Amino acid sequence: MKRTTILLPLLLLLGLNATVRAESVNISPFVLQQLNAAQQAMAQEQYVRAAEVLDKLEQQDLSPPGKAYMHQFRGNLALQQKREAEALEQFHAAWQLDALTEQDQRRLLHTVAQLQLTLDQWKKGTVSLERWMQMVNAAGMADREIRADDYLLLAQGYSQQEQWRKVVDPVKTAIKMKGRAPEDWYRLQLAAHFQLKQWRGATAVLELLTERYPQRSQYWEQLASVYQIRERHADALATLRAAWIGGHLQKERQYIWLVQLMMQQGVPQRAAEVLQQSLQAGSVRDTLKHQRLLAQAQLDAKLYEQGRNTLKRIAERKPDYDTWRQLAYLELQLKRWSDMKRSIDQAVALKPDAGDLLLLRGIADINRAEYDLARSSFERASAYSGTRDQAKSWLSYLEQLQGRS
Repeated sequence: MKRTTILLPLLLLLGLNATVRAESVNISPFVLQQLNAAQQAMAQEQYVRAAEVLDKLEQQDLSPPGKAYMHQFRGNLALQQKREAEALEQFHAAWQLDALTEQDQRRLLHTVAQLQLTLDQWKKGTVSLERWMQMVNAAGMADREIRADDYLLLAQGYSQQEQWRKVVDPVKTAIKMKGRAPEDWYRLQLAAHFQLKQWRGATAVLELLTERYPQRSQYWEQLASVYQIRERHADALATLRAAWIGGHLQKERQYIWLVQLMMQQGVPQRAAEVLQQSLQAGSVRDTLKHQRLLAQAQLDAKLYEQGRNTLKRIAERKPDYDTWRQLAYLELQLKRWSDMKRSIDQAVALKPDAGDLLLLRGIADINRAEYDLARSSFERASAYSGTRDQAKSWLSYLEQLQGRS
């Protein structure tokens, strides 16, 4: 999962002055002077000078608050030089001294937590962040100090540990606090719902995402999938259809899925129309597989002539027994005897022992008044056990028919 960028405050608590700090911590004017000198050097990006000042300060016999500020300033210096691991070590040392005001201690722990998560120390980071939140809540300062980004960071930390049950509440809180949250925040919530198989929650998130980001075809697809999991099949179809109407489908499989859902839910004519349009627009490749799906939709919709034309194109494109056979049976239904005869001839050429087709060929010949050809087909069909009885019946009928003529 994409890691959130953590914007750490550089130069934390640098506005030191004797008047303010003397009221809360015991720190000498000399230490204040050195810290302010280090602060000024860092502000001017004179990092070597700042390090020299802090090195000399560290040699002094510092009080616990002085040591804490010295570590904190070293942490700020390391951050400015993008040395996060060193910064973490310094801030953690400052916090462990427990020598500053409650507010300053909370700020230090907050920084420690953010750095731990920045450095992929997921377990330590979430523990520190949870502890910081508890301290803030205990101080009654939650409204002022805890931001939406903090809850998001906590959720991300738990997601990296795959502790999905601990992800949902903080990410939902983050989104609620933010108002109109960034897309990635909703994606994190969605990932947690998926991992926990919380389909109702996933539905709510995806409904919002399709409304807010309709151009993202994956959200429409995911929403339809969740509806199907929840056995809300009509909603799944309505979702994909809305995406199609809005021009939001982008991948071939999405068009095919829409067609299949339409067929499954009893609207094959609409399925055939959608697939035909998609083939013509190039949204769906003109493959034999897709042409067969088109033929199926047309036949299910009782668009027999269209289905016949599609099957004929398939057979001419790649002649095979099954397609010619299907075409022959369709032409039997349509009573297109000559066309049926040609289809059967093509199929039998590929499979000479197709007894049922020999039988059908005889029927076609009878309807075309080609009695001698019909007799030959029935006699050949009678050689196969599966069609023997029917062939004999047709031969008897042929005798009666010719006797009357």
